[in-house]
Amino acid sequence: VKSLNIVRLTNLQKPVVRCQAVHNSSEAKKASEEDAEGLEREVLLAEGAKIMITRNVWTSKGLVNGAQGIVRKLWYYPGSNPRDVLPAVVFV
Repeated sequence: VKSLNIVRLTNLQKPVVRCQAVHNSSEAKKASEEDAEGLEREVLLAEGAKIMITRNVWTSKGLVNGAQGIVRKLWYYPGSNPRDVLPAVVFV
């Protein structure tokens, strides 16, 4: 799946953002994806990329397993360097 996702991101011909987890403790850094309720250590995003939620996150608002969307915009705080910081907002 990860290989296919990389091919699809490449085919978009848009900049790809590597969003790496920021851990608040050494214990969190060692946790598995299962321990973190499905949160991955790294997520690759690009405008135009299709995304899908793989766990129920906020069921009353429709953020459920299988919900899909398209990344429309990655927004950064003015003056920040996208190479150094995570996006402030990801519009889907």
